[in-house]
Amino acid sequence: MTPAEFATYVRYKTRTNSTTFPDAEILSYMAIRQDEVAKAILKADEDILLIPQYADLLDGFREYPFPSDMLARKKRVEAKLDGTNWIPLTEIDITQINDPIVTEANITSVFNSSQISKSNPNGARFDIKRKALTIYSGTIIDVLEGLRVWVMTYPTAITDLSSTTDMSIDPSTTTHGVPRAMHEIWARGVIIDYKESREKPIILNETELAYETDEQKAIETLRHGNLDREVIANLPPASNRGNEGSDY
Repeated sequence: MTPAEFATYVRYKTRTNSTTFPDAEILSYMAIRQDEVAKAILKADEDILLIPQYADLLDGFREYPFPSDMLARKKRVEAKLDGTNWIPLTEIDITQINDPIVTEANITSVFNSSQISKSNPNGARFDIKRKALTIYSGTIIDVLEGLRVWVMTYPTAITDLSSTTDMSIDPSTTTHGVPRAMHEIWARGVIIDYKESREKPIILNETELAYETDEQKAIETLRHGNLDREVIANLPPASNRGNEGSDY
């Protein structure tokens, strides 16, 4: 749907018009339901809302806040600690650090700015606290967009119901649209909110009462986005598998 089609559909289902159900009210209901839809999309577990977010590395700074539009689930953290080359940072909890980490000298005496490996166990790490990343590495230098965090982010809010651009289209390379499979459910949520907000609430029909069930069905259509995906199962050791049914 486009925003224009969304508004037309909602007004048709609620028997309203632009006067009795103005754009501003529809947009306010849409914003609330859009957040709910975004959270539901996470259940598909297909990285649909995953996008890299960038921040500048700053000389001497170790703590970097998460993006303001972060929905949930940080998936990967990378940095250009040498100013040129991206390396992945491995998470660590401060309880795993046996040395003091109070001062910059403490940190740089334990950690370096190379990728962690078997031969380099003290490579660059990060910890999560206070809705931010804390980087443990060698000395941090100024690097423009030197921190890249892959996170699930909220889709871009709709602000114009006259738009004829489909809402599934990503507005940019760093923002999301809402998958088409969720548009009708999104609209249905707005319709339900409108009916329940009336001074005398309007009785919901069977389709509206089935909202939660149909939302789950919509989520199912988003799963298994790659049917060629390789899945490798691990069998227990042969010594634990008995005769594997050979007696039957």
